[in-house]
Amino acid sequence: MEPITLAFWIAFPVTLVLLGCALVTGLTRRRRLHLKLGPLALLSLLVAIVLAVEMGRMRVFPEAEMRIHRVIALIASSLAIAVAITGLWLIKNPRVRRLHKVCVLFFLCAAVVASGTGIWVFTLSTPR
Repeated sequence: MEPITLAFWIAFPVTLVLLGCALVTGLTRRRRLHLKLGPLALLSLLVAIVLAVEMGRMRVFPEAEMRIHRVIALIASSLAIAVAITGLWLIKNPRVRRLHKVCVLFFLCAAVVASGTGIWVFTLSTPR
């Protein structure tokens, strides 16, 4: 297995764990820990995305299936930005808590689908 691919397969579950921990701390209103885990989870997601892009240069993915994954991954990434923005906004304005929760819910749904389609296209890929 290529080093980039191995790094991705380490970063991916680490990201999932951090996202889960950020979700739990947010739902249980452990704010101090959530304010550390949320950004850490999003940073980990960014690392996983960068590694996935690099891995994409080293493997051949079927085009039609990859197009599906890219659209969903782009939606999830956009929603991650919305989560970050509403989270920062929430620090200053508690009235946006519901909006932040909605963004988190949509992001998590998109991230689960993006993860599934990502695993799917990886299983269809071959090394260059």
